[in-house]
Amino acid sequence: MLAELTIRNFAIIDELSVSFGPGLTVVTGETGAGKSILVNAINLLLGSRGSADLIRVGSQEATVTALFLRGKEDEEFLVQRTLSVSGRNRVHVNGELTTVVALTDLCHGLVSISGQHEHQLFLDPQVQLHILDRYGDLEEMRQTYGATFARLRETGAAVERLRRQLRERRERAELSRFQVEEIARAKIEPDEELKLAAEREILRHAERLHQGAVSAYDLLYGESGAVVERLGQCEKILADLGRLDPSLQSPMSTLEDLRLRLEDVALALREYYQRMEADPARLQWVEDRLDLLHRLMRKYGATTRAVLAEEEKLRRELEAVEDGEAAIAATERELEDLRRQAASEARDLSTHRRETAERLARAMEDRLAALDMPYSRFTVPFDTERQGTQGQAVQVGEYLLDENGMDRVTFLFSANPGEEPRPMAKIASGGELSRIVLALKELQAKERAEETLIFDEVDAGIGGRTADMVGQRLKALARRHQVLCITHLPQIACYGEHHFAVRKATRRGRTTTTLEGLAGESRLDEIARMLGGVNVSTKTRAHAREMLEQAYKG
Repeated sequence: MLAELTIRNFAIIDELSVSFGPGLTVVTGETGAGKSILVNAINLLLGSRGSADLIRVGSQEATVTALFLRGKEDEEFLVQRTLSVSGRNRVHVNGELTTVVALTDLCHGLVSISGQHEHQLFLDPQVQLHILDRYGDLEEMRQTYGATFARLRETGAAVERLRRQLRERRERAELSRFQVEEIARAKIEPDEELKLAAEREILRHAERLHQGAVSAYDLLYGESGAVVERLGQCEKILADLGRLDPSLQSPMSTLEDLRLRLEDVALALREYYQRMEADPARLQWVEDRLDLLHRLMRKYGATTRAVLAEEEKLRRELEAVEDGEAAIAATERELEDLRRQAASEARDLSTHRRETAERLARAMEDRLAALDMPYSRFTVPFDTERQGTQGQAVQVGEYLLDENGMDRVTFLFSANPGEEPRPMAKIASGGELSRIVLALKELQAKERAEETLIFDEVDAGIGGRTADMVGQRLKALARRHQVLCITHLPQIACYGEHHFAVRKATRRGRTTTTLEGLAGESRLDEIARMLGGVNVSTKTRAHAREMLEQAYKG
């Protein structure tokens, strides 16, 4: 329930604060006084687009704040939206900063506004289908089907994606096989190019390495007077001296160890030069092998490890061609199961909808009769051809399915005897459409519903006896919902349990709109004004009093 509404610096409203109660609240006032500004302000809280044009001239910000009560415990729910000339607009829910998108979701189900724009929405076949589902309590069934249909669409897209990938892989398969074979024939080892580059460097300088090793060996061991020979002589001298002075035993031991180490070095050099010989054939093989590796690395990767990784990738792609066929087969089986499930759920939903359509048609004719259209006919035929939906639909056997099922409906209406029902958009007048929307709203109303229903210009195109009947229906609807009705007709206004009048005045050269609560004589004066205009006679006041008394008894 909308409990309080505060508006500051919005359009021609300077500051306005009003409390609302349960039941039927009517808002009246002269044309142009600003009644619809209230609706625009509430629409802003429901997520409608806000712009700096809505800010009162001379102000930096406009603020709309609403307090809602919801649930059995009347939990408070405070919503505020601020528009700024700087463009930095803000949304707060219970004091916490949030977004317009989040605000729209949070306020869904709290307020429903019916105006001329909303009336046009009721002419949309998809909206009509949702009205049918809501009336028949089929929303959960539609959501269950919708989830199945979404999976059907996703799985169908997955099959197409797998097929496309398989086609692409098959197109690349021949080249991939050639590339795998080319790499495999080379029998590459990881980091082989590094090892061969080092070996090539040795082979290129084999003669120099051989000669250098021979020279080093001769100096250490091979020649007369070589280093090892001279160390042996030194060792003998120290051994003789060590018998005279034991302190020389340590240097002698070190010298002996050094001589043995140098002998090992000399032997290693001898083995090195004996095997180090120029090998042009081996050098050529290494050069050819490196050339092969470099060609493969230019094609498949910067290193032999990268080439081997590419080979593994290509092998996986070849395996994927075989695996892809199995994956497609499995996904197609899943798709077929979903097609059967979606078709079954769509048939069940359609069956319930057709039963609901008959009940809705009968109920609408009863409601319209109560709204002074006793000869009206209302039917809900189903469009089996579903024209215009093919782009979003999926053909499943004989059924064309979309996110709403297999059905497309159009509400048909006839106001006069002898006329065949036709689409409302083609034949319903403004007054007739207003009453049709009111009847639909009443049928959709749930017991103890929290939603606040706002009717703006529900009286368009009607008057007299018909307006009185509309007022009675609004009062009946207000037993289950909080209802706010903006009206120009006294026949409707007299049924309000609460009455506010919108006044426009000029103060200090500025126009401003206020909202005045009416009761007793002030309410009688307003109803009389609506009946008689500027000059209100005693007879007009008596008529107004009679209307209020009659409405109170009803």
